[in-house]
Amino acid sequence: MNHIVLVSKDAMLPDYLPQYGNKYWETPNIDDLAEKGTVFNQHYTAAPSTAMAFTSMFTGLFPYQLDRKDYTEVEEYNQGTTLFDEMYERGYECHLLWSSNYIKMADRFSKCYGKHTIRHEDMKFNQSVGVHMPRDEQRNNLVPDDEKSKEVMEYLVSVLDSIDTSHPIFLWVHLPHVLLGRCGYGQDIDLFDEFIGEIRKRFGDEGIYITADHGNMNGYKGKTTYGFDVNQPAIKIPLIAPRLEGKESIDFPTSNAQLMDIILNNRVEKQEFIISDTQYYAQPYRKIAIIRGKYKYIYNKFEKNEELYDLDFDPNENINLLDKLLYDTDRNRYVNVSQVIFYPWMDEAMENYQHIKEFFDSIWKTADKATETKNYIIRKLKNFKALIKRNLGI
Repeated sequence: MNHIVLVSKDAMLPDYLPQYGNKYWETPNIDDLAEKGTVFNQHYTAAPSTAMAFTSMFTGLFPYQLDRKDYTEVEEYNQGTTLFDEMYERGYECHLLWSSNYIKMADRFSKCYGKHTIRHEDMKFNQSVGVHMPRDEQRNNLVPDDEKSKEVMEYLVSVLDSIDTSHPIFLWVHLPHVLLGRCGYGQDIDLFDEFIGEIRKRFGDEGIYITADHGNMNGYKGKTTYGFDVNQPAIKIPLIAPRLEGKESIDFPTSNAQLMDIILNNRVEKQEFIISDTQYYAQPYRKIAIIRGKYKYIYNKFEKNEELYDLDFDPNENINLLDKLLYDTDRNRYVNVSQVIFYPWMDEAMENYQHIKEFFDSIWKTADKATETKNYIIRKLKNFKALIKRNLGI
């Protein structure tokens, strides 16, 4: 009997896993699944924030295709069927396991989990870290607590044991940024692998998928969080699937909006454009990334700024190929990019830019000015309130 288990981990970078180059962790369970399966090497989230990413994962639509225009509480998804609906129709009993912490935000802003899904969300098992932890607590969150980690693992295993596997099961497990008891991003990968091992014992290896909802900036360009940028660390995520079309790896760009097709039909189609959005179309601070092969285009709506990168030549997105001038911080002057950067493929880059721009123009839309102004003011007020709270130590 082929059970399907999708395990995602919040804000997980590919670099946390040995399959993508990590030299610190040993992950025998994930290694074994990767060796038997297919590793996606250019996999992207459709959005670098949880609720939007979930919606694309389970509906197959990119954010620009949704009828949602603001990041507000939404009605139940009604633009088609979800992955949960499809699995239920195929005779699978659907289960969801996540921390009850996600009910506050991700659930309210996505609502795409199927009315037949059995939920397991009774215990908070996420460790608050970084921007999600009050300042006065951060100083005390520096030493791992093995007892707490043990309790979390026992709870997770108890949920697995409560599921009757005598009939087909579709289980989605979403683990938090950091499992309770550990201190920070990427520090619980051994527990993650241990939990994958427990899943293997109960559900077999044939239907296990491992991924993330989004990444995090990880100090890249001076930023540490997620949700505001479409740079590589924020949107590039891992995906390890059962062997797909006989391939050990998929090396062309793919999206988590394709996950439904991958799971339901055991296939992946190469798409000309892969899209990642930070916000919906009526929000003023939206940034969008469009990837076409090795070229990546970024548009910043608020600043009306364009960027183009050749990810093979410049994987760290340092050289915007659309810039004519580059600021030299040592000499305090601007220099001509073409005179100081050796890049012999500019004609090819500009041809790809034109293709991407045509696609961008075909999907881009904005709300009326009144709506966007309202959203801008609301955002500013929220930021002001947050600043006051920080200054008061609340």
